[in-house]
Amino acid sequence: MIKNRSTLWCGALLVGWAFDILYWSKAPGISFAIHILLLLGVLAYLSWKEDLKPARSSYTLVPLILVFSFLTFTRQEPFTRVLNHLLSLGFLVLLILSFQSGRWFAYTLSDYIVSGLRLLLNLVNLPFKLITSSTEGEKPATPDREPHPGGWKKTVPYLRGILIALPLITILAALLAEADPIFSNWLGDLIELLRLEKLPEYILRLVLISFWTFLAAGGLLFALLKSKEQTLVGVDQPWPPRFLGSTETTIILGAINLLYFSFVTIQFKYFFGGEKNISLDGYTYSEYARRGFGELLAVAIFTLFIIMVLSGITNRESKRSRISFSVLTGAMTAFIGVILISSLQRLALYESAYGFSRLRTYSHLCILWIGVLFLAILGLEITQKHRFFTLASLAAAAGFLLTMNLVNVDGLIARRNIQRLKVEKAALDTGYLNTLSDDAIPVLVSELDNPYLSGVEKDEIGAVLACRAFTLEKDPKWQSFTLSVYRAWKALEENPGLWEDLEVVEDEYWNIYVEVGEEKFYCDNQGWMD
Repeated sequence: MIKNRSTLWCGALLVGWAFDILYWSKAPGISFAIHILLLLGVLAYLSWKEDLKPARSSYTLVPLILVFSFLTFTRQEPFTRVLNHLLSLGFLVLLILSFQSGRWFAYTLSDYIVSGLRLLLNLVNLPFKLITSSTEGEKPATPDREPHPGGWKKTVPYLRGILIALPLITILAALLAEADPIFSNWLGDLIELLRLEKLPEYILRLVLISFWTFLAAGGLLFALLKSKEQTLVGVDQPWPPRFLGSTETTIILGAINLLYFSFVTIQFKYFFGGEKNISLDGYTYSEYARRGFGELLAVAIFTLFIIMVLSGITNRESKRSRISFSVLTGAMTAFIGVILISSLQRLALYESAYGFSRLRTYSHLCILWIGVLFLAILGLEITQKHRFFTLASLAAAAGFLLTMNLVNVDGLIARRNIQRLKVEKAALDTGYLNTLSDDAIPVLVSELDNPYLSGVEKDEIGAVLACRAFTLEKDPKWQSFTLSVYRAWKALEENPGLWEDLEVVEDEYWNIYVEVGEEKFYCDNQGWMD
């Protein structure tokens, strides 16, 4: 068991208390990154105190954890922000699981499941064992000295005394307050000072602090005590068992390749041939695009799943069977490459007709990273490095998310939808622009002088800015600070002439709007675009 128990509990309490300080009644912001940094600091200090050295490969997880945790307060676009939180927490869990073994890079999907279940069990089991253990501070008994009680046994009498004293003090104080009005006033002032009317809230917060302290202790104990005891699934014997023969797999892959060959041939004839060929069959560009890109993306993802599953369950002992499998998966990858390009072109046609949206932007970036993942899986298959399929998928997911952060999804949508007015005869959906996050505000400010915007569109974008200036919290609590809100406020304050003349009105039904001409532009537009 751990030597520095008091240090561990102090560190866990610090992490648990930080939940209350950073998150209670506060909007999320820089608090998450600070909390992650605090937890990493406590883990590093405890490992130093326990004289335990983390594995070298575990160090590579630390910058990944920090990068994605700090990106959580850089972007406000909801999907990007949620994924930043999830991936940062995911890498943190990987660090806890493999803190001393450092074998996270060789995890398969089975290892993730087994190790995750093991961690969940120990999050409760390890702190409970530490609490019930009475070995800390025990000293051997001597004739002139009684055995020294453990840390938990020393605490119990104090807790018992407090629990007995509280109701007695309450009853006696109430009686004394009734007997003496001066004492009653003093007691009332004391209660008001302590804000005891919020006692239920204080109790709830104390329970939450205790809960997170307990979980933090479990995670820290697992990293220090259990992360070295790790056997990867399928190292000694492949798992799941490779029960499928090479003949069956060849038939499956061959049939799929034949289907893809037929589809790709039609794509070259009808789709890559241009608009004329599509029109002859009665389809417009937008209909053909909308009908296709989602399904093609699903085909690519399902094909990737098929390759990974067949690679894991196919028995390929002979050189011929291995070459056959690699050739067929290589052909499938080539066909999928054409299908992904087709999907991208369909998506581009759809965007040219209807503009950019969040879902279309996600799809654009996702298609590119699926293509990269296919190439990585093919390379690992050829080199027989099957254990790293999951690592390649994790790397592609991280790359996809980093790209989303770099391109600024909402800013890109605002910019491209305004700039497309130069070549497309289409109206600008300012209502949809109003649903975008604060990431889009600096772009809207910079694009407001675009000569291709009509007078009405400029007024409506000005209304979007006025709405955002009205609803943005100018001086949030420091825990809620985000770079996105800071940049939005800076852009609005530096260009007050774009929105200050527009009056924001709140009616009796709490609807907030700006009058643009004879129309009302509502600030709480919650539109959706696929």
